Amino acid sequence: MSENQAKKRIEASARTLELLQTVAAIGPASATDIATELDFPKSTAYYHLETLADFEFVVRRSDGYQLSMNFLTMGHDLVNQLDIYQAGKPQIDRLADETGELSILMTEEHGQGYYIYDNRGEGAVNFDTIGNRKPLHNNALGKAVLAHMDESRVDDIFARYGFPATTDQTITDRETLQSELATARSEGVAFDREEQLDGLCCVAAPILHPESSDDRVIRGAISVAVPASRAKGAYFTEELPMAVSDAANLIELELQEY
Repeated sequence: MSENQAKKRIEASARTLELLQTVAAIGPASATDIATELDFPKSTAYYHLETLADFEFVVRRSDGYQLSMNFLTMGHDLVNQLDIYQAGKPQIDRLADETGELSILMTEEHGQGYYIYDNRGEGAVNFDTIGNRKPLHNNALGKAVLAHMDESRVDDIFARYGFPATTDQTITDRETLQSELATARSEGVAFDREEQLDGLCCVAAPILHPESSDDRVIRGAISVAVPASRAKGAYFTEELPMAVSDAANLIELELQEY
């Protein structure tokens, strides 16, 4: 295969992926709408979309093209294959049961956090989690992860995503966040005091996996989320940190078996 042929194939794949991202963002939409959004020729968009429909990655509807449920199945399959999910699920369930709060398991990819499992205790706050992609700077889970990343990687993430504010409490400057990350690294837990969502507070612990005898790498984080009205005193600063740290340590031990 010539270099020119290889380039064309790569460009074709890139166009297909752009189409999928656009359908996810604006669909259901017609081929014309999608072509306009991407500044593609209508025929190009149409043939790409028809191919995706043939392979059941999009569906044709009367009001346009839409992503198929195939992605939902693929997402479930992916999560089920993750060792951190297999190791973390029992501890999330236990933590939710023991605290009565919302317990969350998160992993990081491409500089963002993905909530892959949660469980709600009796008094848990209602907070949408699973399947959501979150920034790392404005929540306890993300801070727990950032605190154990190489500084150059943290620099890259901040350069790409910045520090968008989601509440009045969100930390939006590098110096203040770096100070929090240093504290999280030394204390083994990170806090979010209404930084992601008004009325919601969280405490999180990192999940570290020993990839060699000399190095431990960050695999994700586990947290307990509580309404701000309960994020007070020793319950928030001592009891919950101890509970999430214990759960994270048990997950780390389990991960060594994978």
